[in-house]
Amino acid sequence: MSGQQSENQRGHNVLAIAACCVGLGSLLLISVGLAGQLELPIRALIPLLLVTGGAVVLGAVGLKQIKANGQRGRGLAVAGCGAGAAGFLVMSVVFGALTSGLAG
Repeated sequence: MSGQQSENQRGHNVLAIAACCVGLGSLLLISVGLAGQLELPIRALIPLLLVTGGAVVLGAVGLKQIKANGQRGRGLAVAGCGAGAAGFLVMSVVFGALTSGLAG
């Protein structure tokens, strides 16, 4: 038997799955908070910035592992990176607007 696995035997990359879940979950939380359904105090914004940044990092590392190991889940990793980047951008703008409004 050769050292290569068939396409059905290769599993999905765990980091890609985690990146997708974290990125989409943070976007859901951000959208609910911005819609006024959930009170987001300023102290909650910093962890959300870290979580969305973490989704980008998980997705990037997952993509690297997928390329190296031939695993599945490239789309999940890309979705996690994209969702994390979008969430990070939105939270950065909101954080900047709130902090400049509080300082002035």
